[in-house]
Amino acid sequence: MLLRCPVCQKELIRNGRSALCANGHSFDYAKQGYLNLYLSRGGSHGDSKESVAARTRFLNRGCYSFLKEHLRQLSEQYNHSVTVDLACGEGYYTAALAGDDKYGFDLSKDALKHAAKADPSTAYTVASIFALPFADSNADIVTTCFAPIAKEEIIRILKPGGIFIAVTPAEDHLFELKQVLYEQPYENTVDEIGLPLKDEIRISEVMHLDHEGLMDLFAMTPYFYHTSEKDRRKLDGLDHLDVKASFVIRICQP
Repeated sequence: MLLRCPVCQKELIRNGRSALCANGHSFDYAKQGYLNLYLSRGGSHGDSKESVAARTRFLNRGCYSFLKEHLRQLSEQYNHSVTVDLACGEGYYTAALAGDDKYGFDLSKDALKHAAKADPSTAYTVASIFALPFADSNADIVTTCFAPIAKEEIIRILKPGGIFIAVTPAEDHLFELKQVLYEQPYENTVDEIGLPLKDEIRISEVMHLDHEGLMDLFAMTPYFYHTSEKDRRKLDGLDHLDVKASFVIRICQP
């Protein structure tokens, strides 16, 4: 495998329920199948169990399936011997990506418990996307959905000619939700990635959400943590709401 020891950067070799390096460092696989290579032990990291549960319920509704299918088709167009998904979460998009040898990295153990059980074909690993325990110049495709761009690590692990696929919210993504929550709703900012752009694709669909779906959507967004209790209560009386999901997919070739 292409995972590397987070202590000494030597190659890791799987031996039963453990991964070992030549220097004797050993890491055990969790019962769900993921590997923890994140060395920091202080505090909590990644999405909470509640956030993971809300996102899983929402994604299982199929509201973002059009994005998943688009990423599947897109990944099939390129050499996909090795595919790496950064900040993979529950593996919803990872599982759909083309790849003969697939890796998913995230800091949330709760998310990776779900991902590894649902998708045993991918090597899921707890690690920071800014310090990946992964071999240099070995990835054909690297993807990131709705997460910071770990530019230096992406460049390091990509093969020459490999591609990076980034998914970010478009300007009008979930604008109808913000119209309910805030007196002055705002559009998203689509920042530059800072890598050579090969192509840009924009896709969108309107979601018809009942109250439960709307609350799960809200709970999995950053707005949940930055909205006052007074504004949160504006969602209580809504039985349904049509909300536009709108994404920017950028394909880069460093």
